[in-house]
Amino acid sequence: MTKFKAIISTLVLICATSVSAQTLDTKALAEFSPATMRQTFDVCRYVKLTPEQQVKLAKAIEKENAFFIKAINDNEGVLTTKGNNQLGKMRDNTLKSILDDEQIQQYWRGVYNAEAMAEGAAIANTLQKKYGLTDQNWKFINVAFYKIALDTRMLKKVMADQPKKAAKMIAELRDEQLKSIEEKGGIRVNLDKMTVKVVREFDPNALIKE
Repeated sequence: MTKFKAIISTLVLICATSVSAQTLDTKALAEFSPATMRQTFDVCRYVKLTPEQQVKLAKAIEKENAFFIKAINDNEGVLTTKGNNQLGKMRDNTLKSILDDEQIQQYWRGVYNAEAMAEGAAIANTLQKKYGLTDQNWKFINVAFYKIALDTRMLKKVMADQPKKAAKMIAELRDEQLKSIEEKGGIRVNLDKMTVKVVREFDPNALIKE
């Protein structure tokens, strides 16, 4: 049983980090169509919104849907690239006008969570196989690269109009997480070259993940 401790603790941390609010005020949204309620839920599943925010979001979604219908009617049932981009811009503006900064960050972390989890695990698995790393170091790498992948995506999205500032914050995030791997596991990971160097002897009783 103990051989899976590192994997289990990693999953617990990731589940605690990811957000899945899944709270929809059906009473406040009773006047809206099932389709609008479902699209509203697609946002609320990642971030908790007040009933007032949910109503505002539902009304904005109705406008998006009306635009969508007009766009495909004007193009014989086809949504053009321009129309799709306009819809995306409408949704971004809707979120910015209704959600606060913390809620927006939380929402996009929810959207990108699965991708980030997959990336963190893939990197950890690759490095463990290549260097025969302990299960504990697999966990440290997995969590660190999950956080890097998640917040890199989030920052690029919410700070698209400030690319230089976003790049600086992403670089600081990477440095912080790579430092955490070294401090906890005694190994130095080169993110660009995907190499590992042992800088401090680690616990010889640490287990290897099968």
